[in-house]
Amino acid sequence: MQTNQFTNRQMTCNTSILNQALWIGLILIIASGIGGFALLTWGEAVSQLLTATDKHFWYLSRASGVIAYSLFWLAVIFGLLLSTRLSKRFNAARVFALHQYLSLIAVGFAAFHGGILLADHFLNLNLWQILIPFGFQNNRVGVALGQLGFWLLLICAVSFYIKKYIGQSAWRWLHFLTFLAYMLISIHVFVVGSDTQALPLLVFYAGSQTLVFLLMTYRLVALKEAK
Repeated sequence: MQTNQFTNRQMTCNTSILNQALWIGLILIIASGIGGFALLTWGEAVSQLLTATDKHFWYLSRASGVIAYSLFWLAVIFGLLLSTRLSKRFNAARVFALHQYLSLIAVGFAAFHGGILLADHFLNLNLWQILIPFGFQNNRVGVALGQLGFWLLLICAVSFYIKKYIGQSAWRWLHFLTFLAYMLISIHVFVVGSDTQALPLLVFYAGSQTLVFLLMTYRLVALKEAK
């Protein structure tokens, strides 16, 4: 009996690994196809753009900033789903994993967003101006809000790994800094982000922040009704 159970578990585990491998392979194939299509379609234009301008690092910073914001927004959305009744409609373990890892990846892209500017000779920044708020000469307040938001995001992301040492209650209070970080970064995006002049990105920023506001309102109402 025990042997049969062990065999069934092993077969289930092997099937799960196979399914994961197939999904990863499918994602890689799709990504390769999209990447190849993009390279054939826009590769020459992008190459000409990069060779015709000295703003490579500025463009990289802008692109990574949009990605960092998008990832952070998704992390906030998954976190709000976990803290509301809506989480019952999803697999809580998977939602929590997405919430955690998206936060970490967002930290990485945000760090790249600021760090790559060290290579921009036009801005001529040093490391302390990147790390310490109010170090920029232009848009000091807007940039400082983004820097403060980054540090709060970093604290929230690291808190996943110290949760067992500080306890659930302290971790929960610490995790509320996520909302403050999101608010500061959202203001940073609108005040400093030159990409907000593009209508699609402006709609995305406004729509994403509206969705966060609605979920936060729903959460507060649900907590009030629970009491």
